[in-house]
Amino acid sequence: MLRELLAELEWLDARVAELDWQISQYMEPHADLVRRLCTIPGVDRVTAWTLIAELGTDMSQFDDQAHLASWAGLCPGNAESAGKRFSGRTRKGDRYLRRTLVQNAWAVAHKKDCFLTAVFYRIASRRGLKKAAVAVAHRILIIAYHIIRDGAEYREYGGNYFDRKDPERTARRLAERLQRIGYDVVLRPSKPPRDEPPAPKHDHRGRPCKCAERGIACPHPLPPKPKPESRPSPGPPRPSFPASGICKRCDNWRIPCIHARNQNLHDHNSPTPAEPNT
Repeated sequence: MLRELLAELEWLDARVAELDWQISQYMEPHADLVRRLCTIPGVDRVTAWTLIAELGTDMSQFDDQAHLASWAGLCPGNAESAGKRFSGRTRKGDRYLRRTLVQNAWAVAHKKDCFLTAVFYRIASRRGLKKAAVAVAHRILIIAYHIIRDGAEYREYGGNYFDRKDPERTARRLAERLQRIGYDVVLRPSKPPRDEPPAPKHDHRGRPCKCAERGIACPHPLPPKPKPESRPSPGPPRPSFPASGICKRCDNWRIPCIHARNQNLHDHNSPTPAEPNT
């Protein structure tokens, strides 16, 4: 019996491999589209094949992305009467596409530093895990719609997208959470790093300022910056005089050397050189 079961299992594996090979041959013209769909987190080759098989490559049959989500059964229900909402249960749609995308949504929940993972846990904290899985499946379908229609590629925003989008709201939420468990929180924005550490401030008594440690606004003024020392600008280079008392410039021009004569006026110890004949 065990040998028969193992033989049946091997036959099924061989059958699955043969079907995968046949489908890959049919999908060869759409190899680039399959590659771009696989860039979505949680989407593998089988999911890309399912999207192409169920949706096709012509998105003009759907008016927009909302009509596609409604056709696939991945949008919330709208059972409302007299201003009262009764149920948000999703409608029935393409069961193959819906089941595949929900499975991919559960796989996305285990990824790290991923935008879709942040969407999953952001919704799960308010509505529960199952509704978060359907919401992420809806988001994957919308991304696939734009990839197929526009020929674009998936661009990852990162797991901290919502924190970067509204950092003040994130800071308030985390501070309130710490206060609920008994901590006093003082929030202050961090200063950008500098090449040189800032000069320490001092109060009116000359003691080091501790306003930063206490988490309050510092009323003490910054110490004045030292002014750079003024140095005299160097003048033009003085000409070099050879032993004969005639500079090279005047010698090249073949004129009486005026530089050596002026130099001798200030130098009383050296004799006045005789001017060359013109």
